[in-house]
Amino acid sequence: MNHHEQELRVRVTHRGHCSVLEVGGHLDFITAPTLTDHIDTLWEPGMGLRLVLELSQLTFYDSTALGVLAHTLQRVQASATSRLLLVGLPGGLRHLLERTGLLAHFELRDSIERAVADLLST
Repeated sequence: MNHHEQELRVRVTHRGHCSVLEVGGHLDFITAPTLTDHIDTLWEPGMGLRLVLELSQLTFYDSTALGVLAHTLQRVQASATSRLLLVGLPGGLRHLLERTGLLAHFELRDSIERAVADLLST
């Protein structure tokens, strides 16, 4: 496997007051800081964050992915004006979240468009 196949790709777009991160490739202990850096950059102290994570293009993830999602959720829940929606959750990652009891704490949507519409309406 070459180095390019092990990279994490993050595409950031903004729709109104929502940020959409389309995440693909490998999400593991080596690449996780790339995603957390993107999220940290979007976070404005005192302003909260309306965030959509689209994860359908992930080709590999390990337990670090659970940690990144749990940490992001914790930050969102600590802010009354923040909200996190997940789109395109891969089946294996969904299963891990379910087994750990974390899945019930996440809001899931079928598409980026639905997620953004929900965030813009609140």
